[in-house]
Amino acid sequence: MKIAIDISQAIYGTGVSVYTKNLATSLVKLFPDDQYILFGGSLRRRNELTILAKKIKGFPKIFPFPPTFMDLIWNSLHVLPVEKLIGQVDIIHTSDWTEPPSRLPKVTTVHDLIPFKFPQTTTESIRNTHKKRLAWVMRESEKIIAVSQSTKEDLVSILKIPEDKIVVIPEGVEERYCPQSIDIQEIIKKRYKVNENFIFTLSTLEPRKNQAKLIKAFKIVKETYPNLQLIIGGRTGWGDIPETIEGVSMPGYIPDSDLPGLYSGCQAFVLPSIYEGFGLSPLQAMACGAPVAVSDISSLPEVVGGAGVLFDPESVESIAAGIIEAIQNRSKLKEKSLAQASKFTWEKTAIETHRVYQEVLSKKI
Repeated sequence: MKIAIDISQAIYGTGVSVYTKNLATSLVKLFPDDQYILFGGSLRRRNELTILAKKIKGFPKIFPFPPTFMDLIWNSLHVLPVEKLIGQVDIIHTSDWTEPPSRLPKVTTVHDLIPFKFPQTTTESIRNTHKKRLAWVMRESEKIIAVSQSTKEDLVSILKIPEDKIVVIPEGVEERYCPQSIDIQEIIKKRYKVNENFIFTLSTLEPRKNQAKLIKAFKIVKETYPNLQLIIGGRTGWGDIPETIEGVSMPGYIPDSDLPGLYSGCQAFVLPSIYEGFGLSPLQAMACGAPVAVSDISSLPEVVGGAGVLFDPESVESIAAGIIEAIQNRSKLKEKSLAQASKFTWEKTAIETHRVYQEVLSKKI
């Protein structure tokens, strides 16, 4: 089988980037007899994409086209069939940003429907891009992979896509996310200037991630744990930066190499987001043995299962109570976290995705 995968989104340090890199890597590793055309477009970061494609051991087809240009050509005008650029393949797996026209069978992964469910939490540019893209996905993709049951339900209820066209395939967690030694934890604590007791959250700074309410909840938690600190990691997205209080640190982007130490050393990992298509950061945290406290909506209960604490993200008091509960039950929740995280692997994701490719192609014969 000759498989083309759009890896354009793999270099931006987002959850979609993690998905794209790990899916392609696992497919190549598990199904080496197949051929993989890893295509994408970037003007300034073309070399990064080429290096990544070669590292994954796929055949790179990277073009000097900026994302805005590809949005215009593929999402708006919907011209230039992708096979004109990458050659003939058996199946195409499209990404999170553009939807190229093609006469060949297509599979598309949909991570979330934020522009439809919460338009006020995105920019107009993002909303327009995804609305145009998903219109083509609905018309042209043979199968749609949803990364959670929550996303599948949104696809059915909002876009009216038939259920039998959607396959739920959860994401996985990399093996490097595992409990770290005390020595590594101490090194990371010194690097981020935190004491023995801190809680951690990781997400882009934007309204949907709800950091402002988390800081208010943290103020309540400090009444019980006065020496507790809060690290809010993640790049700045858009919207106003939340005002901090004493004990809150916002270091910005955190390298992947530091995350296992932060997850392992925190008293609890917290994610108060008002919507997540999947929820990769709590899964990574659980794989490192962290107790987790997360919102009780969208896909997060699916990821956490019965291993973590759920709270109402609209209530500051509920967030605070969830954090306290997670800290107080840290030892018991650590074992539950590790057991729950072990259910999610990129190998399983790749195997189920490959099965979708085979199913689509079998119907074309």
